[in-house]
Amino acid sequence: MQFDQKKFASEIPSSFFSLLEELTRFGYTPTLVGGSVRDFLLTGILGKDWDIELSHETIPFNKNDWKELGKSLTRFGKMTSLPYEIIRVEVGDYQFEFSPPRTETFFEDKYHHSNFTAEFDLKMPFEKAIQRRDFTINAMGIRIKSKKEMEFLDPSEGLKHLNGKVLHPVGKEFVKDPVRFLRAHRFALKLGFTFSSELEGVLKEMKLIGITPAYLWSEMQKSKRPVDFLERLIREIQNHSEFSLPLDVKDLPKLKDLKHLIVNPLKHESWIVSLEWVDISSDNWRQFFSVSSDSGRRLARWAQSSRIFQTIMPENFHGEFEEVVVLEDFGKLFDWYFSTKQLLQKFPDLPLLKMIEDYLPEWIHLYRFEAPKDVKHIDPPLRAKYQVWNLCQRL
Repeated sequence: MQFDQKKFASEIPSSFFSLLEELTRFGYTPTLVGGSVRDFLLTGILGKDWDIELSHETIPFNKNDWKELGKSLTRFGKMTSLPYEIIRVEVGDYQFEFSPPRTETFFEDKYHHSNFTAEFDLKMPFEKAIQRRDFTINAMGIRIKSKKEMEFLDPSEGLKHLNGKVLHPVGKEFVKDPVRFLRAHRFALKLGFTFSSELEGVLKEMKLIGITPAYLWSEMQKSKRPVDFLERLIREIQNHSEFSLPLDVKDLPKLKDLKHLIVNPLKHESWIVSLEWVDISSDNWRQFFSVSSDSGRRLARWAQSSRIFQTIMPENFHGEFEEVVVLEDFGKLFDWYFSTKQLLQKFPDLPLLKMIEDYLPEWIHLYRFEAPKDVKHIDPPLRAKYQVWNLCQRL
C-alpha cells in the first residue's frame, strides 16, 4: 500500500477547508496524525475523528495566543478545551482535535499512564514530535497546506511496518507507559499484526503496576473482542507478577463458551451472569472492577440457580399439587421463577430469557405461559406456589 493523495483529498470534508483558512490566517500548518492516517492507509476511508498537530514556523508556543486561536474556531462548531492544550472542534459528524507538538518528560521510577510533564514547541520538527507516540504505524502524518498541496510524512517507517503487518515501538520512552502494553495487544488482535523483536523485548521489560481496572476495561471495549483480548493477556502476563487480571489461567478452557454467551460486553452485569453460567466464579470480577455488590450477588445467584435446571426437568414436578409442593427441588424452582421475574424488571437489557431459551429450552415456556389468576380456592400462603405448579403441568 502507498499514500494516495488524490484519494485522500477526495475524502476531506469541505468543513475542514474552512478551518484550514482560519488556521492559515494565524500562520499555523496542520498535520493529520495518528489513527486517522493509519486507518486511511489500511482501508482507503478517512474517519471522522481527526487528531491534528499545528506547527508554526516563527512563533513559540504561547498560552494566550493558543486561547485566541480556540476562540476564533468557535464560529465553525462547538469548541472544547481539553488537557495538554488540545482544542476540540465538533463540526457536524466530524470531530477535529488540534494540539501543539510536544515532548514528554517522564518521571523516574513511576509507571502509570500520565507520569510525564509536557513541553510544547510549535517549531518542533515532525520527526522529533513523533517520538512521544507508541507505534510507528501511529506515527505517520499528512501535512495539509491546501486542497492540492499535501505531504506524507513517515520518518519512522510506519508505512513499511504497516505493509509488513508489524507493530514496532517509536521511541525509547515507550516502556514508561504501562497502558501501551494493553494497546500493543489490542492492536495485534484488532489488526492481525505481529510484534517486532524490539517490541517483544520491550513488552517483557515493562512494569505493569500502573495499569488500573479502568484502563483495562477501556482497552477491552476498544478491542471489540474483549474475551479474546483477555485470553491473550492471560497467556502473555506470566512474566509480570505485578499485574493481575479478573480471570486467570484455569479459566482459559471455558472462554470459548463465555464468548458466545456475552451479548452485551459493555455491561458488567452481562459478564457476571455469563461467567457464572460457564462455571467461572464472578467473585474476582466483581471485586476487581468494584461492581455493586448487591446487584452482582443477585445476578451471580441467579446464574448459579439456572445451571441447576440443566439436569432438573419439568417432568419432575408433574403430579398432584400437594405432593409436588413439598419437594426440595420445587422450592428451588419456585425461587428461581420469581427471581427471574424480578431480575427481568431490574435489568431489562440483559437477555436472561434468551439464555434460558438457548441453554434451558425445556423451561422457556415457564415464562411464556400465563400463570392462572383464579387461585382464590388456594390458601393464601400457597397461592404463588400453586401458580408455578400449574405452569409446570403445561410443560
